[in-house]
Amino acid sequence: MLRSVGLSGLGTAARLASSLVAISIAARTLQPYDFGQLMFLLSLAAILCVPANFGLSTWVLRALPQARAVTGTSPDGLSPDRCVAEAWSARWLGSVVMLLVAMPALALLSAPVRLPFALLMLAMLAEGLAEFAMAVLRACGRHDEDARLGVRSAWIYSLSVGLTAWLTGSILGVAVAYLLSRALVAVLGARMASHAVPGGLRWLGWRVAAQRARASLSYATDYAMTALFGQIDALVLNHHLGPVAVGLHQAGMRMFMAAAQIMPVLANVFLPQLAASMTTASDSQLRQQMVRMQMTIVLVGCLIGVGFSLADEIVVRLLFGEAYLDLLHLLPWFGLLFQVRCAAAAWGITLTAMGEQAFRARASVLHWLLILGLSIWLLPVLQGQGWLLALVAGNFVLWMAYAVRVQLTARLRSRASLALVLTALALMLLHLGLLVQAQGGAGA
Repeated sequence: MLRSVGLSGLGTAARLASSLVAISIAARTLQPYDFGQLMFLLSLAAILCVPANFGLSTWVLRALPQARAVTGTSPDGLSPDRCVAEAWSARWLGSVVMLLVAMPALALLSAPVRLPFALLMLAMLAEGLAEFAMAVLRACGRHDEDARLGVRSAWIYSLSVGLTAWLTGSILGVAVAYLLSRALVAVLGARMASHAVPGGLRWLGWRVAAQRARASLSYATDYAMTALFGQIDALVLNHHLGPVAVGLHQAGMRMFMAAAQIMPVLANVFLPQLAASMTTASDSQLRQQMVRMQMTIVLVGCLIGVGFSLADEIVVRLLFGEAYLDLLHLLPWFGLLFQVRCAAAAWGITLTAMGEQAFRARASVLHWLLILGLSIWLLPVLQGQGWLLALVAGNFVLWMAYAVRVQLTARLRSRASLALVLTALALMLLHLGLLVQAQGGAGA
C-alpha cells in the first residue's frame, strides 16, 4: 500500500510542480484579462469534452481489479482484456460525439479565439486519452509505470507550455503548445497501457462501444458533475464579473487543482483495493480498510487546506506577480473548499467501490443545483468570495449525503467512520470561524 501511494505520489508531485510553473508563467505573461480569456476557453473546451470520457476511467478502476482478483471476470461478466477493450472503444465513440458537439460552438465565438478554442478542444481530447491510459496502469497495479509516465508528462507540459507562453505571450501560442504536449503524452500512455493488458487497447466496433456507453451511464453522470468543478467557474464568473475576475479566480483554482492532484492518486490507489475487498474481505476487514482510506484523505485535505489559508503576499507575488495580489482575499476560502472537497471524495470513493454510482450521480446533480441557486444570491453581494462560499456549501451537502448513504449500509456501518465525520466537521468549523474573524478584522 505505502509503495503504491509513494509511486503514484511521485508522478503526481511532478505534475503538480510542472502545472504550477506553466500556469504561473502564462498568468504573468498574459496578465489577468488575457489569462482570464484563456481560462474561459479552456474551461469551455473541458466542459464540451465531458462526453468523451463518460466516466470510463472510473469504471475501469472498479471493474478491472475485480476481474483480476476474483474469478477472472468483472461484475458485468467481462474478462480483464474485454473490460479495457470495451472502455477504450466507448472512449473513442465519446470523442467523436465531442467533436460533433464542438463544431456548432465555434460559430458562437468571435473570430480571434476560434482557432485557439479548436486547438484546446483537441488538447482536451488527447488529455482524456492519456488519463484513461493512466487509469489502466493503476488498475493493473503498475504504479511504477504510472509514475514514470507522470514524470514525463510533467517535463513535457512545463517545458512546452511555459516556454511558449514566455516567448510568444499569446493565447494562440499557449494553445498550440498545450495540444502538442498532451498529444505526445497520450501516445506514450497508450503504448504503455497496451503492454499492461492482454490484447492491448483494441477497437471492438461502434455497437460494442455504444453498449458499454449505455451501461456506464451512471458513471458518466457522476463524472460530468465532477468535471464541472473548476470549469463552470470561468463561465459563471465571466458572465457576472468579466474576464479579470475569471483570471484572478482561475489563478487560485489552478493552485487548487494542482494540489488536488493528490486526490485522484489516492483514489486510484485505494479504489481498486477497496473494490476487490468488497468480494474477498470480511466485514471487519472491509470496514478497517474503508476507515483507513477515509482518514488518509481527510487528513491530507485538512493539511493542504490550512496551507492555502497560510499563504501570504510573497507566495502570490512569486507565482503570479503584482497584478494578482487580490487573490489573497480568495485563498483562505479555497483552503476551506479543499477540506470539504477531500472529505466528500473520501466517502465518494467508498460509494464507487460499492457500485453506488447511480446515487452519486443523483447527489451530484442536486449539489450543483444548490450551488447555482446560492450563487444567484451570493455573487452580487460577495462577488468572487460568494462563488467560493456557494461551492463550499454545495460540497458540504454532498459530503453529508455520501456519509449518510454509507452509514445506512449495514456492512459498512462504522463508529470509527462516524467519529471521523464529526472530527473533520469540527476542524472545518474551526477553520470557518477563524476565516470569518480574519475577514471581519480586515474589513474593520
